[in-house]
Amino acid sequence: MTMNILPQRRLFCISMLAALVCLGVLAGCTFALNEQPSTLPQPTATLVPSATPLPRGGNLTIRLTNDIPELRPWQPRSRSEEQVTWLLYNGLVRLDEQLRPQPDLASDWQSSTDGRVLTFTLRSDITWHDGEAFSAEDVRFTLNSLRALPITSTALLSNLQRISAVSAPTTSTVVISLTERFAPMLTHLTMPILPRHLLEGRDLNTVNFWDVAVGTGPFKLDNRVPEQSIVLSGFETYHRGAPMLERVAFVFAPSPDVALAALQDEDLLLAELPWNVHRQAETLENARTGFYAENGFYFLGFNLREGRPFADAAVRQALARAINLPRLVEAVTDGQGIPISNSALPGSWADLSSPPPGEANLEGARGLLTEAGWILPPGATIRQREGVPLSGSLFVRGDDARRVAAADRIAEVAASIGIDISVQRADFDTVILSRYAPPYDFDMVLGSWANGAGDANYTDYVYYDPDDFALFHSSQINLGVADTRITRNFVAFNDPAYDNQAQAARQLYDLDARIEAMQQTQVRINELLPYLYLWVDRIPVVLNSRVTTLDGPVNLDSPVYLQNIERWYLQ
Repeated sequence: MTMNILPQRRLFCISMLAALVCLGVLAGCTFALNEQPSTLPQPTATLVPSATPLPRGGNLTIRLTNDIPELRPWQPRSRSEEQVTWLLYNGLVRLDEQLRPQPDLASDWQSSTDGRVLTFTLRSDITWHDGEAFSAEDVRFTLNSLRALPITSTALLSNLQRISAVSAPTTSTVVISLTERFAPMLTHLTMPILPRHLLEGRDLNTVNFWDVAVGTGPFKLDNRVPEQSIVLSGFETYHRGAPMLERVAFVFAPSPDVALAALQDEDLLLAELPWNVHRQAETLENARTGFYAENGFYFLGFNLREGRPFADAAVRQALARAINLPRLVEAVTDGQGIPISNSALPGSWADLSSPPPGEANLEGARGLLTEAGWILPPGATIRQREGVPLSGSLFVRGDDARRVAAADRIAEVAASIGIDISVQRADFDTVILSRYAPPYDFDMVLGSWANGAGDANYTDYVYYDPDDFALFHSSQINLGVADTRITRNFVAFNDPAYDNQAQAARQLYDLDARIEAMQQTQVRINELLPYLYLWVDRIPVVLNSRVTTLDGPVNLDSPVYLQNIERWYLQ
């Protein structure tokens, strides 16, 4: 074990040293085969004289899990890139701890009566990191530049095509015209606004933003050493107040074991860690651990097309009643999973359904099947209706032990109420992926959806919106060979009541009204069960106990816990 970790320890210490040199702290590391990295002296707080002194000063060190060779502010491809971008840039809108849209560079906004024109009033106290004045022209430039990029499979660039025009009638006013009213556009407007004076005339696809990392965020780029560290310094004229921290250093520490040791030694003060080391992290006396929900979920999807065994809603409902979902999720995920009953991120404003019941109802499940005409013949173990046995196949990725375990448990429970489920362990690329497309040859799929909007391979939070129209609206059902659209309603769910409320939910800018419509969509999904929702994974976050905020303890259970970092300080 020691021989495997030592090179990673050496790499971390080199990265830490690079960061500390940039922070202006003298430190050194020496190595021997059985040595741990030396404990590095902590930065001293520098107090700014004030009539009512605030606890200013200090440096925050954050684990960097992977290098960021190319920075693309609007397209975070990793958690590290997303967090760095949050500190450097702002959007017209930002998301609060419950992921509700709130004003940021904009002080407020209004929508026209028909919802197709959004007018934003900008704050007057904003400057770029290089001292240049910020204006509505920067917003217009950013939106038009991103709209001009090649349309990819990402939701962000695709949905920006709903913008028909952007104008800046005054230096503090931006008017965005849409092709249709579209409430999720507000969360897309969390995209970082870029400096026109540095980028006009350039192809954004060819720009590495490390070369022009100028934003309006609470911290500005101080120094970057590839594969070692990224050091940011406080932006004193930040529009929500000068940061309390002097600097933030992201330190390259890809090994979780090395990160744990660094947290213990207080060389790192903040780190996100994999689940398999969270119990060790919880033993750290100088830190506290929180858990936020991953932006993606696992589900059991039923083929609802005519002739399929689970096209009968009573069969789906019976199976759901028979499963003790919290117990199943606890067992197959080793406690990492959060049992869910809707597609919204747990803890977000759109998580509106009651939690799954904590017990199975086998008798109720059997009763539902009997009422629906699925009878268990004498001496048989599989129910029948009109001579047709109640049986089906369940496709699951064979390379994912947790999914396989969940599928096996579901099949076992199903057998106890007279449903025969054959678990088909298969390769995703060569077998399962084709089940999401015509001719939709499946009965059930144990799958997952990732909800990233900026990049197809990362589940970002910056653009989070709970709209599940694409999953369940009847317009998103593929109509056959001639239908060349890429659609996600692969289970063929078709319910007019859901359609009406889902359409309303994506057209309502008022959050309270949108919540009401979205709650109705969740009720319909829970009644008709095109999916049996399973779980969302939790991500552990460890923070040194000396780090707090003017608003109280940092909320580590929110994925956007950095949203008020300008108010963080070291005790």
